Parts: sequence; structure tokens; C-alpha cells
Amino acid sequence: MTNGTTDAATTRDQCWSCKGEIAPTDVFCRHCGVRLAHDGSGAAVQPNSPSVIIHERLVSIEKLLLKTVIGVVALLLLVGWIALQMHHFGRE
Repeated sequence: MTNGTTDAATTRDQCWSCKGEIAPTDVFCRHCGVRLAHDGSGAAVQPNSPSVIIHERLVSIEKLLLKTVIGVVALLLLVGWIALQMHHFGRE
């Protein structure tokens, strides 16, 4: 039986951008990467300025695009290396 109190470190809030679960101590959302602003109680609040919102969304899109490009390049390098090995060791 609990007495109705909760630990602040285990209390979870929602990101204002993606509605993902965040901790009160998080500075950035773990799901979408947007910067979080906290009110006095520790709850995440949406920034007031529209330019801040647009900038944060563009930054998160750029991060996702960069991760995608790096993943595609790594995949192409792996496929090229496998093809080179098959060509080199296939001569018998």
C-alpha cells in the first residue's frame, strides 16, 4: 500500500512535440530530440516563440536525415565490400 507520494525521478511527463514519455530531469526529448522547457513543477511546457518551435523541429529533422544518410552510406559500403570479396575469392 502506498501513501500517495511519488518520487520526482520516477514521475514521467509527456513531450510537448511528440507526446513521448520523458523524465522531469530531461533537457531533450529522447524520442524526437526537441529541447524541453520545464515549468517550476518540472513539467515540460511548449516554448512560447513560434520561431523557437520551428527551429527545434528543423533541428530534429536534420538529425534524422543525417542518421539516415549515414546509415545508407554504411549499408552501401558493406554491400560493396561483400561484392569485392565475392569477386576476389570467386576466381578458382
